[in-house]
Amino acid sequence: MVSAARFGAELRKRREAAGLSLVGLSERVHYSKGHLSKVENGLKAPTSQLARLCDSAVGARGELVRLTGEPPAARSLDVTPADAGVFRPRHEDELPGAGAPPEPGEAAVADGDTAALVPLFRDRLESARGLAQLMGASKVLPGLIADTRAVRRMAAAADPCGQPDLWLLAARFAEFTGWMTQETGDDPASLQWTDVAVRMAALGGDTAMASYAMVRRADVTLHAADALATIAWGRRGQADERVPARIRGLAAQREAQGHALAGDRSACERALDRSAALLAEAADTAGEPVLGTTTAPDLHSLIVGWCLHDLGDPGRAAEILDPAVARFAPRARRNRTRYATRAALAHATAGELERACELMGTVVDQLPQLDSATIRHDVRLFDRLLVRWPGHPPARAMRVRLLRALHAPAVIAED
Repeated sequence: MVSAARFGAELRKRREAAGLSLVGLSERVHYSKGHLSKVENGLKAPTSQLARLCDSAVGARGELVRLTGEPPAARSLDVTPADAGVFRPRHEDELPGAGAPPEPGEAAVADGDTAALVPLFRDRLESARGLAQLMGASKVLPGLIADTRAVRRMAAAADPCGQPDLWLLAARFAEFTGWMTQETGDDPASLQWTDVAVRMAALGGDTAMASYAMVRRADVTLHAADALATIAWGRRGQADERVPARIRGLAAQREAQGHALAGDRSACERALDRSAALLAEAADTAGEPVLGTTTAPDLHSLIVGWCLHDLGDPGRAAEILDPAVARFAPRARRNRTRYATRAALAHATAGELERACELMGTVVDQLPQLDSATIRHDVRLFDRLLVRWPGHPPARAMRVRLLRALHAPAVIAED
């Protein structure tokens, strides 16, 4: 990171070039004039959030954000996009390896049995996805792991004609298990499950899962705030034009979110446009479990709002996120909580505390039962914003509710 003095000097130069006084900048970024004066004089280092807000306010198009740049390596996982290695399960008894032989004495699965079993287990997977919207991932994981093992054993024991369908289904179970493992906060194990899914899918003749694995890895590095790794994984997920448009569209979204973290508005907008075109082109295969979220009614708007917040344009982000959040179905509890929290973050960053607390108040009681590591990350960011307004009664009351929710035992909510 550059010195506070260099950042401050660059901020002052760009502020003056934009015709803004310190008071004018203060009104745009919702930090006090005194605080900004200390930053400009090199007496106080900017937070990453303040750098993004100032960058947007003075039209620096990412230059101020780049002055606070972090190392390009994927810090939290010790994994870089150049790594061509394969994540190997640490415990084979916990993470089922593709290609494992049948259990001793296990009977072969006949083709007729496969035809009957596949739709039954697909229903179980869809049920697990529905349950995961209503309760914590830790509640869903044991059943997912058991079903993944069961389908894997059946695939290994099946007649050749029936094996591909079972391996593909086992891969979908493993992929969703990886997603839920990330929600429990175990990123390395999440990626290991994703690798298992790739290997199982390959046994079923599906190579597209390897590209979707790039989307999953980009999601992990995104939540670790690693912009460069997120961009790189997102790009790799789009590289093969033979891969279904939906997967490439989701990869383009991750690339856009990485560019937003890096403060590059132009690159972010190009990736968002590419994502919108690919997702419009995509057509889900009837009867197949869909990769990625299926409960977001307007995923493009939600991601645009997410990016605008990270680009330092919280007011516009809130305008886009509010109506998109309102369109969630009641039972899409986990996804609505995730994006309502992002919208509350945007409102608070824009200085709209009443609306921020009102919106967070609609989901704060869901936090204990959802028990999501990725949502908790944004809730903590929201709490840190509220700290800046200790004399604001709604903000003070919301901090008390957040404290209780974050430390309450996980329970299953009733409708």
